Amino acid sequence: MFEFVQNNKFVIKVILGAIALTFVGFGVGSYTTAVDEPYLAKVGNVKIHKQDLDRALEGQPADAATRQAVLENLIRQQLLLADSHAAGLTVSDAQLRKAIAAIPALQENGTFSPERYKQFLAGRYQSSAAFEELVKRDILLQGQLTSLLGSQIVPRTVVDRMAGVLGESREVRALVLKPEAFAAEVKTDDTALKAFYDASLKRFRTPEAIKLDYVVLSQDALAAAQAVTDQEVESYYNEHKADFGSEERRVSHILLTVPPKATAEQKAKVRSAAEALLKEVRANPAKFAELAKTRSQDPGSATNGGDLGFFGRGAMVKPFEDVAFRMQPGQISEVVETEFGFHILKLEEVKQPVFTAVKGEVEQRLKRQKAAAQFRAASEKLGELAYQQADSLKAISDQLKLSPQHSDWLVRGKPASDPLLNNPKLQEAAFSDDVLKGKHNSEPVDLGKNTLVVVRVAEHQPERQQTLAEVQEVIKAELVRREGAKLAEKRGDALLAELKAGKNVDSHPWEPARMVSRRSFGALSLSEVRAVFAASATKLPAFTGVKQDGGNYVVYRVDKVVPAQAPSPAERSQLSGLIGEMNANAQVASYLEALREKYKVTLSQQPTE
Repeated sequence: MFEFVQNNKFVIKVILGAIALTFVGFGVGSYTTAVDEPYLAKVGNVKIHKQDLDRALEGQPADAATRQAVLENLIRQQLLLADSHAAGLTVSDAQLRKAIAAIPALQENGTFSPERYKQFLAGRYQSSAAFEELVKRDILLQGQLTSLLGSQIVPRTVVDRMAGVLGESREVRALVLKPEAFAAEVKTDDTALKAFYDASLKRFRTPEAIKLDYVVLSQDALAAAQAVTDQEVESYYNEHKADFGSEERRVSHILLTVPPKATAEQKAKVRSAAEALLKEVRANPAKFAELAKTRSQDPGSATNGGDLGFFGRGAMVKPFEDVAFRMQPGQISEVVETEFGFHILKLEEVKQPVFTAVKGEVEQRLKRQKAAAQFRAASEKLGELAYQQADSLKAISDQLKLSPQHSDWLVRGKPASDPLLNNPKLQEAAFSDDVLKGKHNSEPVDLGKNTLVVVRVAEHQPERQQTLAEVQEVIKAELVRREGAKLAEKRGDALLAELKAGKNVDSHPWEPARMVSRRSFGALSLSEVRAVFAASATKLPAFTGVKQDGGNYVVYRVDKVVPAQAPSPAERSQLSGLIGEMNANAQVASYLEALREKYKVTLSQQPTE
């Protein structure tokens, strides 16, 4: 019944009026001791600097709102620490050891590992003393809140009341009053249009815009025009097979294992046995599978005659892989030593990608290779022609066979209809004095991926003030939206008063009925749901009105109230916990407000960014 709560906790927060409080997690560094750098905030005598904020964000970029929220959490932490110090609270050595030992990252098989602790500190370039101070801070912070967070008793009546509120549904019908319905009542005469225009002159300035002629030199386009024969494609593939999919090899092996802590003598003994076995295998290669079944100590492959199946590079340990990928099919290796012991390998089969499956890719690769030299030569020629015959693209078009293209209006910094023209370097070149005022070709602009573009301005429209005649229809529509919304609200309020008085209830074009609950809003906004459930249901139908963001005014008619079903024991327990959490958050918020009165908090004018 209350599954929605986990994803919509704001509903309960709104009902309870609680404030959620989230602290920055474990591992925030201690406050810096720098004295020259301006601080962001000061709690008592403790300053919080920009380094503290950056450390709390763990080096991740964040917008101004996020940085401000994290700074507020650092202030909250310091308020709690200040109060714990004032109360004389400390952390004992036993508490510290227990807390560190309980950190999962420092455990191995569920037990504290000194070696992992050492690695943990080394990986963060942190001393044990500095880390232990962080842990002590964390213990003190938790201790300050434990009494509040763990002492919430929620009466059964409160749970029942909340379950009833959350589970209730209402059948509603809507009557929508739209601004355009009042267009005839909105003044849109010349005087009104002129007044709106004069008050909004900046809004009706057209930005500077240009239309471009341009040519594109692309290695991809040159490659597409290349002709390659099937013989060339197949030859290229045979010379570069490794570039077109991973080669896989099927290997069988016999393994004689070596204990992890074997002595040199023990190791030599196993190697000697492997060398003897190798002689036996080479004397009768057909018995490889049989010997693998009886002699190999690899339980995973022995039963299959040592067959490991197909694998590519990176699947095996390096000494094993190096040998496997040097062998020819049917070949038996020397004894190979790895961390697992001594192996004898037999290469059963080599599997290459099927040529037909990669033929298209091979063809494209070959075409691009052929086009590379042509692109380099054309690039040099493009630069020469763009500069030497800067008053036109004709020479470039004629000599390089590049067809000029034409853009729509392009505004600096605004998205263009052709994505290619959105490149910042291209726009910078197009609006440069030499191109815009000098009416010259641009230099070739490198867009990356072996693509060059030369542009020139075909038309230029300076920034200018639009006339009233040009924008009067836009102004009329705006007046209707703005003033019509006011009239819709005024009419809605009057209609609401009539309906509440019982007048003409059924004479209006109400929309079809729908069920609404605090769990399922449907198409309604949160403010509309609040209004629907705020309407008194002592007498039905009940009515309420809401002004929507778009200017519509909606009158809601509540025809039926469906009480909530009794919660199950599990739902009751869940809701009790959530209410307790919200109550605790509210108490913590009050406690922190009291601490702000007790310990002076000073915020500097330094930006958090």
